[in-house]
Amino acid sequence: MRSKIILLFSLILLTCSDKEDFSAYLIEPEIISGLNVESSYLIDQLINFSVIGDNGEDYTQISTFFIDGQEITGSQISHDDLGLHEVFAEYSIGNQLYNTVMKSYSIVEPINKVLLEDFTGTWCGYCPPVKHAINMAMDLYSQNLTVVATHQNDEFAIDQEQDLTSSLGPFGLPEARINRLIEWIDPYDISELNDLVLTQNPIAISIESKVEGNDLISRVRFISKESLVDHKIVVYLTEDNLIADQANYLNFDENSYFYGMGNPIIDYSHEDVLRYSFTDILGDEILNSEALSENVIYFDLDMSQFDFNLENTSIIAIIVNSENLALNSQSARVGEFQDFN
Repeated sequence: MRSKIILLFSLILLTCSDKEDFSAYLIEPEIISGLNVESSYLIDQLINFSVIGDNGEDYTQISTFFIDGQEITGSQISHDDLGLHEVFAEYSIGNQLYNTVMKSYSIVEPINKVLLEDFTGTWCGYCPPVKHAINMAMDLYSQNLTVVATHQNDEFAIDQEQDLTSSLGPFGLPEARINRLIEWIDPYDISELNDLVLTQNPIAISIESKVEGNDLISRVRFISKESLVDHKIVVYLTEDNLIADQANYLNFDENSYFYGMGNPIIDYSHEDVLRYSFTDILGDEILNSEALSENVIYFDLDMSQFDFNLENTSIIAIIVNSENLALNSQSARVGEFQDFN
């Protein structure tokens, strides 16, 4: 009896030893890139995740996706409230387990950005007050304004400018517009913008770009809570700090901000100048118009044909309706990313 007890005790020690190493039987996941996810989405938008290998292989169908640590069914999800989320994916090939890096994305409300357009010219002596009013508006609402200055009949005017003004006319400089169709009349009262900047907007726009050699590559992404039937997208390139003398008919007006600055104002700095239109000057048709559908458009521009200073340039994207009313807009410096908010 004693020998049986000793044998049983030995078997227990052999089975339960805390020194036994099982690490050789564990699969250590390899951490990889390849998870495709945008930085922001809208409430109730269907999000499609994918996993693409270094050589272009699509591993989405064999991947399991985890949102905030919880496994989901398939590769799609939508969210019904605002907030920040984390996602990663895993899949196996043979005996090797792969995990993607963790990425974050946000569910957001679109920000409303009012479009201010200054139709001007270096020869227009009554035009500088528009720019001054825009500068004051930017001091108050810098996060809710997009600015474009379209020049006429001077060294900064682009060829398509006449197509734009003839469609939006009648025009007589100085001419300022809010959201493209609303005339902003002297004395350019900033209070007219108060209600507009606070308006909720269903359209979200993001812009990113990079320069590779002489090529400027831009990506514009937009989504709307509402359908965009018969709508268009306008995409411009603008430039700041263009120096040219500016006519000033207010030089002797003691009540003017421009009193005593000379006529012309020497070496005047022109900002937000429209330099190029990636789309038709009045916009290109939006093809994917369904509510909450993804729209992504790429633009490639050879910069060697221009003398633009890229450090001073920005990309402007505007969504307009069939009557050319600007519904929302976005701006981003070249080389920088501007998300929905």
